[in-house]
Amino acid sequence: MAEITETLSVDRTQLDPNFDGYKLSLDSLPIYSLPIESGIDSVRLRDDQYSYQHVKAFGLHNHLFLDIFNTNNVYYIDEKWHVRRLRVILETQLNNPEIVFEIPDFDQKRTLHRHNVSISFPSETIGILSDGTGTLIILATGERDTAELIPWKVLYSDMVCEDSQPFVLLDSVIHTLNGDEPVYECLLLYMQEKTKSGSASSGKDDSFEVILEWITFSNTTEDVSIKIIGRRKFSGASAPWMAAIDGNGGAVVWASETDFEVVQNTFKPITSNGHTEESEQEEEIPLYTWTQTQEDVIVTFIIPQDATKDDLTIRLTHDHIEISIKNDIVLLKGELPRYIDVETSSWTVENKKLDLMLAKKDIGTMWSEVVTGNSRGRYVIDPDQARIIHEKLAHLTSEELSPSPHPGGFRPGITPQELEDCDACPEADASMSRFDGNTNEITNKVSLGGHQWLFNVTLDPKQMPCICLRHDVDGIVWQSVTPDELQSNAWKHAATFNALGYIQAAKTSKKFASCSQDTSYAVLCDCVRHLYIYHQPSPTLSPLRNRKSGRVVNELAKQQVISLDVTDDILGMQATNQRLFVLTSKKLYVVKVCIEKNG
Repeated sequence: MAEITETLSVDRTQLDPNFDGYKLSLDSLPIYSLPIESGIDSVRLRDDQYSYQHVKAFGLHNHLFLDIFNTNNVYYIDEKWHVRRLRVILETQLNNPEIVFEIPDFDQKRTLHRHNVSISFPSETIGILSDGTGTLIILATGERDTAELIPWKVLYSDMVCEDSQPFVLLDSVIHTLNGDEPVYECLLLYMQEKTKSGSASSGKDDSFEVILEWITFSNTTEDVSIKIIGRRKFSGASAPWMAAIDGNGGAVVWASETDFEVVQNTFKPITSNGHTEESEQEEEIPLYTWTQTQEDVIVTFIIPQDATKDDLTIRLTHDHIEISIKNDIVLLKGELPRYIDVETSSWTVENKKLDLMLAKKDIGTMWSEVVTGNSRGRYVIDPDQARIIHEKLAHLTSEELSPSPHPGGFRPGITPQELEDCDACPEADASMSRFDGNTNEITNKVSLGGHQWLFNVTLDPKQMPCICLRHDVDGIVWQSVTPDELQSNAWKHAATFNALGYIQAAKTSKKFASCSQDTSYAVLCDCVRHLYIYHQPSPTLSPLRNRKSGRVVNELAKQQVISLDVTDDILGMQATNQRLFVLTSKKLYVVKVCIEKNG
């Protein structure tokens, strides 16, 4: 397992400690719609796809695809396997979606075990499509943002995985080799039984392993046809939150609850003493264990038999800790994730154990780690804390069918305070890694323990997709840096959505989430009918005064709610700077997002 190499460095200038919340705006947004007369091709999970990882990887498929190079174009797949395009110039003059491509062999493949069709646009004139049955198709689309429809042409079409394995297409990029030769990089995701490969990592489900396969295509020197020139394959126990290929085709980045290990690289063979050791590694012994209550964090170290209190040096400030033995062996050193009360903190030494009790300044706030970026400790949940959480959540489970969870009948939904009790069990192993395809090494890795995944979004077609994570109550968007910037951290703070982490925790019916490319707003989408838009703060026409605090408010952040006129399941959603596109089985909606620019 690769070591943590860095931390997520938050840009404090992009945080707003005085954020007062969102004000509900009753201004209506223009909503336009077109009927879907051809239906939507939608594949549900089969009975043999029963694991949680199947649901995580394939259960919430977005059936609407945005052309990131031309953000007024969206695509979907109809029931006859036609790829249809909706191009919007004026919302008041919408035309019915047109067919740009017919996926081959629909009649033969419709009854096969398959996934949903997935599409990626790596350039202005190339599209790459997975038909869900194991076939990858590289397409010459021509200029896509034209009034005159240009049919797509097939450049390559073939089964690309072993045993005709069906897959979904996560990402694709195009770069050049030797100056002018185009190279197509594709990242695929599928799952298989572990008996097919003995190299999967241990995880939550012992029956299946998650496979990321990175395939490189190029024109061969013998002819002009496109062929596979290399493969890299990774095995893991958990479906990734995000996985994407670097723009120059040299690295892949993934964020997941568990690590992936490389099991194949045709460009650089795997060696037994390299990054992917074939023999199993012994589990690393933790340097310390820790637990917590609502008031305290308790850290336990095993110290040498002959060590006494006089041999220990412990320095505590409100945000920093340093522990060493005989001023030589450093047990723990670094910045604390939260402030502590130094005066009421204490420590004891007994039976070769050092027990350190840190008194929390913010009582009731659960910590995700003891020292920021330090992963050498093992978290052990406090039995009393586990009992309290169990009692609070006991009404959610029952041996009865559809029981009444409250003695008096109906009980309101879970409050955000109850939901946040789940933070007592953070995913300590969650991480985001950058894998260098040329060296078989993870060059950069950051811990995501305690940071809940919110959504992925592409802000710039020339850069990798971003990931939005919950930091305290906020949602922070992280962008992978270019290879030239790797001297510093591999991820930079791109944008902040105030309080979005707290807000989304209460949206128990949330299905999709995203934001505009200019990060002027974020949007949460329910499974049915409702969407919630959260605008960044904008200047007010005249200063306002908070009635409770008396503080003058110069900016307001608006919340807007959209209610669709149908109750069918929402199958897809895409956000752009000007519009929201929403797809149901019966209608395709275009919502004009009106963002006021004052001042």
